[in-house]
Amino acid sequence: MNKEILSKLIKIVGSANAIINKIDMAKYLTEWRGVYKGRAGIILKPRTSKEVSKILKVAYETNTPVITQGGNTGLVGGQISFDSNHIVLSLTRLNKVRYINNLDRSITVESGLTLMELQNYCIQNSTFFPLSLASEGTCTIGGNIATNAGGVGVLYYGNTRDLVLGLEVVTPSGKIIDNLKTLIKDNTGYSLKDIFIGSEGTLGVITAATLKTFPLPKEKYTIILKIDSPKKSIETLRFIQENISTPLTAFELMNQLSIQFVTKNIPNTLSPFSDFKWAVLAEFSSLEANNDEIEKIQNILNKLIKLGLVEDGVISSSLSQSKEMWKLRESISESQKAEGGSIKNDISVPIKFIDEFIKKGSSITKKIIPNARCVIFGHIGDGNIHFNISQPTKVKKEDFLKNEKNLRKKIVELTMNLDGSFSAEHGVGVTRKAELKKYKKDELNIMKSIKKSIDDKNILNPGKIIDY
Repeated sequence: MNKEILSKLIKIVGSANAIINKIDMAKYLTEWRGVYKGRAGIILKPRTSKEVSKILKVAYETNTPVITQGGNTGLVGGQISFDSNHIVLSLTRLNKVRYINNLDRSITVESGLTLMELQNYCIQNSTFFPLSLASEGTCTIGGNIATNAGGVGVLYYGNTRDLVLGLEVVTPSGKIIDNLKTLIKDNTGYSLKDIFIGSEGTLGVITAATLKTFPLPKEKYTIILKIDSPKKSIETLRFIQENISTPLTAFELMNQLSIQFVTKNIPNTLSPFSDFKWAVLAEFSSLEANNDEIEKIQNILNKLIKLGLVEDGVISSSLSQSKEMWKLRESISESQKAEGGSIKNDISVPIKFIDEFIKKGSSITKKIIPNARCVIFGHIGDGNIHFNISQPTKVKKEDFLKNEKNLRKKIVELTMNLDGSFSAEHGVGVTRKAELKKYKKDELNIMKSIKKSIDDKNILNPGKIIDY
């Protein structure tokens, strides 16, 4: 990178917050699975939106691309720089809570705040932010918004998009757009915030957000169910929703192998059942704390067993037991790493097609990779299935991964034939660009027009999602 440009950039954030040493840069240039390893000219860690603005003004004037990064937990390469002349903009120092407004049920925070920090701050102030992800200790609010993260609470609270009231965004030329509103209704033309949500850093740098908060549940009740098939899990979901007033806020499906991987590779974990095909982890949240809620849930469980939808079930009797149950679900991705190479498929299909997708997807996988181990889990209430394949035990990793392109193609074809999406919550980044070109041609042309009108020099995250 040009020394004059480097000097200008370092002056903005100070030498302590500018990283040019290759060893120190490494953690910002490798995603956590080690799939993508990048390059950059400098890592900058601004403290304020004004510093971000100054950085982008320099970048715009000198045609220097900028890749914005939060907690570096993305899985499609969208946060990785691949050029030694690019700037990586790490927003982890923009981590203030600006203000909380319990009357409007909102909170305004900077984008570098981690999701867990936000959750804890809300609880301390007797309110609740419902977004919940396995990476919540590391992922940042800005990254959640830039990828429209989903998580386990989508069933009741919606995606990140549904939780955002307003944004503060710095444009490619360095202008700060302050739209940190708490309004529920604002019908004044295009919803500009929605253009930036899910844009993966290609249109602007999100520096702060005003988010919806909710009443803090007095109690949460966790239940794990033994179920014969994905089809019965969907029938169980609908029965619960139609027969109990206590809000069902999570409903997670896991196959036997996914839980076996967890109990094998993650310390202090136990399988809930000795023999099962599928398990569902469900959570109810209540604004009341009384025994009536437990009785309601127990009654629903009894009815589900009597109807033959559920084979068995366990209701958590304590907070620690609830955490143990959730640890099974949240540790699946980590446990799979210990089993060697894996092929990830983050897809969604209409709920009515979940059972068909899993059956056909498993069949396709076995034909292409005999003895492949299918790790299947996901958010059954919104159709988002993580259909992951671990290498067979007696096959070398490199031989296994030779099948990835062909298998991905077949799984995506199946997904699209079922009116689904080839990326449910991880985004497009660089990993899913080919599918976007193939299946979203009309939408892609509109995306290109938006990109060109906002980022005319293509300096924000170039090469991600679209090319122009």
